[in-house]
Amino acid sequence: MNTDMAAPPPGTNRLPVGLALAGGGVSGAAAVGVIKALEEAGFAITQIAGSSSGAMVAALYAYGFSPEKMKRIMPRFTKRHLDYDWKAILAKILLRRPHLDGWIKGTRLRLLVEELTDGQPLSAFRMACGIVATDLRDGQPVVFANKPVPGYRTESELTIGQAVQASCAIPVIFQPVRWQRYILADGGVSLNCPVRVVRALGAKRVIAVDTVTAFANADVGDLRSALSIFAHVINLNLRDQMAYEHQHADLSLHPHVGYVGALDFHKVAQCVEAGYCYTRERIDQIRALFEDVSH
Repeated sequence: MNTDMAAPPPGTNRLPVGLALAGGGVSGAAAVGVIKALEEAGFAITQIAGSSSGAMVAALYAYGFSPEKMKRIMPRFTKRHLDYDWKAILAKILLRRPHLDGWIKGTRLRLLVEELTDGQPLSAFRMACGIVATDLRDGQPVVFANKPVPGYRTESELTIGQAVQASCAIPVIFQPVRWQRYILADGGVSLNCPVRVVRALGAKRVIAVDTVTAFANADVGDLRSALSIFAHVINLNLRDQMAYEHQHADLSLHPHVGYVGALDFHKVAQCVEAGYCYTRERIDQIRALFEDVSH
């Protein structure tokens, strides 16, 4: 028996719940720790959806990886997988060519996810799962899923790796993914914490996991650098965008991971542990809430 695979569908003594995982760069790895704590406490995750880094966690979990396995493999995502399009960058700088739609291709990210998921299509998910991207033509979300998602444009004819690449394609930094009629970018542009997607997948109870709001609400100091100001503006916008989605969740968790840059890959383990400890500290309240709802 492969103990690295996720737990089977819930038995009668487990509390079913859906998870909506927000994007937030590397800090989104905290969701792995949240899942681990919920499983240990007797919850069964039956639907899951995510945007950007949340999509990465959602996809691997829905494919069958356990939290322990994800904790071990996620450090494989490093800056080596940032495949800068140097040819296009140099053409832009030296030849003043007008077109540069992103610095990073995203191909290496897709190939790594396809390696981990055996190049399988979305139909290989073992539970209802939605991966959210944004169609840049109209700014609306597109949900890549293994079942229809009422109320959303749903597509299923692509690989898990392709869906994750599209969901993680941060505008300007990553090149958009052109697939069929779509021009796809980061799911966080339109729907960073897809609570209503999880509901549409069939979940009666939904927990939202969001590390961005904690960043946005934290004491940010003097904001002296252009990068820190830019990051804080993004976090504020994402916080405000997600506020409506949080209203549709039965519970929202906001793990405090400390300051973690979007591409601080060496902090993945730190984020996983922070998500685990944060959830364990609140597990009695979480269980009480959901047991009350179930009666």
